[in-house]
Amino acid sequence: MRYILTEKNMRNMLSLLTVVTVYLAVWGGITADAQVGPVLRNSIRHLPAASSPSDAVSASPRVTGTADSHAPASPHCAADDECKLGEFCNGSRGVCLSCRRRRKRCARDGMCCAGNRCINGVCQPADTDAVGAVDAAQPVGNTDEPSLTVTRGEGETCLRSSDCLEGLCCARHFWSRICKPVLTEGQVCTRHRRKGAHSLEIFQRCDCGSGLTCRGQREKPGAESRNLHTCQPR
Repeated sequence: MRYILTEKNMRNMLSLLTVVTVYLAVWGGITADAQVGPVLRNSIRHLPAASSPSDAVSASPRVTGTADSHAPASPHCAADDECKLGEFCNGSRGVCLSCRRRRKRCARDGMCCAGNRCINGVCQPADTDAVGAVDAAQPVGNTDEPSLTVTRGEGETCLRSSDCLEGLCCARHFWSRICKPVLTEGQVCTRHRRKGAHSLEIFQRCDCGSGLTCRGQREKPGAESRNLHTCQPR
């Protein structure tokens, strides 16, 4: 009888221990969660304080942006007369740019510097009348300057025949004008049937010299000889 009671007691004790163990395990988990919760909340609560240095770093771009807003803006334009002397208005960008010099690409006359025109997409010397108007608008310097414009030799660039030495004329050569010798008797010349056709030549010849005229060769019969013209006495 004592043995049976003891066995029952042991079973009850084991059951009690099991219940206590389960209870402690559950209570311990709840306590651990309760302790971790404030820690996590505290860590989340302190995140803005940790991010404050980054805010201090990111403040510099905003300061830079404010400084850039006060920087002087690039000049904008809508027409050439809004730009300075020697500049033109670039329509696509809306800003003033330096004028294009001779032999530079262009789209209109206003892009070329003074004394030049946009011909076939290239800045070239203007005609004699336009050049004369530009020269008249320029201030007069010393008396030695005009002598420099009439001392250009053969092959040098020019604007008009008065820029070349005596016996030379200013004729077109490719997209520019150079000083070429005036034709003498017997040299091949170009006879222009239409007025204004002289300016269409790429390799332009000078006119015949004084007392000569451009006339077709009559001594040699045939079609080729009729098309050949030479400088002959009047």
